[in-house]
Amino acid sequence: MRVAFISFEYPPALAIGGIGTYAGNAVKMLATGGVDVEVFSAGEKGTAVCEGSSVPIHRVGARDRAEFRQRIVSVVCERHEVESFDLFESPEIGAEGAMVAAALPEIARVVKLHTPSYLLDRFGYEPPGFREHLRFSLGALRRGRIGFLRRNSWSFAGDPECAFAGAADEIVAPSLEIGAIVKRDWNLPEERISHFPLPFHPAAELFSLPPAVEIKRVGFLGRLEPRKGIIELARAIPTVLKQGPGLRFRFLGPPWPYKQGDMKSWMLRILSDCRDSLEFAGPVTPAELPMHLAQCDAMVLPSRWENFPFACIEALASARAVVGSAAGGMAEMIEHGKTGLLVPPRSPKAITEAILSLVRQPQLVRQLAEAGRKSIVQKLAPERILPLQLASYERAIRQSRRRQQSL
Repeated sequence: MRVAFISFEYPPALAIGGIGTYAGNAVKMLATGGVDVEVFSAGEKGTAVCEGSSVPIHRVGARDRAEFRQRIVSVVCERHEVESFDLFESPEIGAEGAMVAAALPEIARVVKLHTPSYLLDRFGYEPPGFREHLRFSLGALRRGRIGFLRRNSWSFAGDPECAFAGAADEIVAPSLEIGAIVKRDWNLPEERISHFPLPFHPAAELFSLPPAVEIKRVGFLGRLEPRKGIIELARAIPTVLKQGPGLRFRFLGPPWPYKQGDMKSWMLRILSDCRDSLEFAGPVTPAELPMHLAQCDAMVLPSRWENFPFACIEALASARAVVGSAAGGMAEMIEHGKTGLLVPPRSPKAITEAILSLVRQPQLVRQLAEAGRKSIVQKLAPERILPLQLASYERAIRQSRRRQQSL
């Protein structure tokens, strides 16, 4: 089987988040399993070979996904002429493989659901405050108009991500919830949607970390943006510190723009009385992650919604006590009370209670840490995921043949 793996993000040149992590893990799994795979990604233009394997990586210079979508077509087509591909895989976000699908209708198309743009917009939305409403309305009046801030509605007519997924031969949902949401919103055919988790190749350093045994430092891993639940965590911190003096909070990840500044600045402003208990590490590379996780005893990831976040997977694998969100894929990774704790989204009170329950029960901390590590390794082992991914590819190839016969 010949596979073209198309991903704007691919480490080490470009790994913005979970998509890049998945791409690296998936290609390693496929190559180890004997699949003939080539990678097409962004980065400095040229072709290299994956470290530790013979997988070619073809990179095109592209500033964003839109430019990448265009530039990648000729590169894939040239390689297809030399030795034809059976299929390509690409994420739905940015419809990165849409133009390849149009240029090469004869090969099968697999679309992996990570999180579409409209869901990022939906779950990251922050209602404007009174000042934002007032500023907008006064500005409109100065221009001789009457205006009010309203949330933009999302239309799927002409949405390239929706069209790309709809034309796929196989659509893969890592979590059951994203499959259900996107099937409903995009009206996708159920028979072309499959569900299985993403593979995980944990760094050896993560497994060498001793399990957490008590809570002294609480960590957060991810971009500091509203969708990740950072606002709710920030609002929980004062109450947690009142009842758990001496605790520290460590934030691993870059601050995102927020409130005419960035999230870190906003947090320092509203938590001015707690500054001595806050640590901001900024962006963390994969190589640095084990060192930072070793400094935390619990990881709190209270996202408003997530599909299949690697931050949760890495926290579990490192044997930290994990507090995750009950909204989305974390609820499929964590068994509440056994491998971690789950809290409802947008609830500072629930976050507070979960952290304090760990502070007061050190025996629970170690129990969750050990069980969480064991569980995630069993669920996401590449040798378990590989047969599922290969079966998915075979379904795509069969569907592609039916599609071409119907033309």
